Amino acid sequence: MSARTGLAALYEVPPELGSCDLYDVHIDERDTSVTFGFETASLPDHPLPEWGEPGAAYNTLYFTLVFTGVRDLRISGIRAEAEHEVRITGTAPGRVEVAMAGGTRSIRFSAAGSRVTRVRVGLRGAP
Repeated sequence: MSARTGLAALYEVPPELGSCDLYDVHIDERDTSVTFGFETASLPDHPLPEWGEPGAAYNTLYFTLVFTGVRDLRISGIRAEAEHEVRITGTAPGRVEVAMAGGTRSIRFSAAGSRVTRVRVGLRGAP
């Protein structure tokens, strides 16, 4: 990728997290991290050359968002839902508050940092 990192290197305006499908949540108590796996049909403005042509080679983008230095983790409900709202706000110096909520579940925590990892493309079948 270019000097810009994560989704900023791929998009002029990255998709809103609430518009992306959440397909995975991983909580690692040893590393005090939380990882969200997202999928979006909003294709990048600046795709990597090795991905090939959109449409034939891919029609969806997958990425993970890893939060590190997690504290005050609260989880309610475990049912997967398509509809969700994601809020990431700055709080105390060097920390962000993360809240994801759907109709029957919510995950909230404070994190020291975050980064986008494992960006890849794939073909998703028609619904």
